[in-house]
Amino acid sequence: MKSIIQDMKQNYFVNAVIMVVIGLVLVIWPHILGVMLCYLLGGALIVMGLIQLVGFLRGERIGFYNKFSMLMGIVLILLGIWICTQPHIVLSIIPVVVGIIVVLHGLMDIQYTLDIKKTGNTKWWIALLFAILTLVVGLLLVFNPFTAYEISMILLGVAMLYDGGSDLVLLIFSYLSQRDTDKRVREFKGSK
Repeated sequence: MKSIIQDMKQNYFVNAVIMVVIGLVLVIWPHILGVMLCYLLGGALIVMGLIQLVGFLRGERIGFYNKFSMLMGIVLILLGIWICTQPHIVLSIIPVVVGIIVVLHGLMDIQYTLDIKKTGNTKWWIALLFAILTLVVGLLLVFNPFTAYEISMILLGVAMLYDGGSDLVLLIFSYLSQRDTDKRVREFKGSK
């Protein structure tokens, strides 16, 4: 029984240390995770393309499907190579898309604010401030996408650091508590 608990504590400790290390990496080098994911995605696409080309060369399909395998293989390989060689462009696309959505939402919010003003509400300007803030955030994402991505990765890193660090603190308190309990059990046995 004790070995199972020790194994659980050991696994908990290893997981906490891994979270702290990954969190530190993301805080110090926030672009690394995204670049690694781009390499993995690009590599997977290249492998899928090669499989399609091998199927074409073996002649496993006939007619149109054979030509489609060749074309699909070439497209997948080229896309995979592009993603691996241009990870920063790929990573900058995501915040731009989110930014466009946020800008559209901000514009809709401004329209809603004007509708609120038409109703005679005297606090309509508060809604306008939030709508303008939404619009500004969206524009920042569109015009400065990589900074937005790095900030997101840093926040993720901070969250992972906190999670791993709090787990380590819990393990320390667990160890101290177990040590005190063991001491009291020895003292109790010694008094008999």
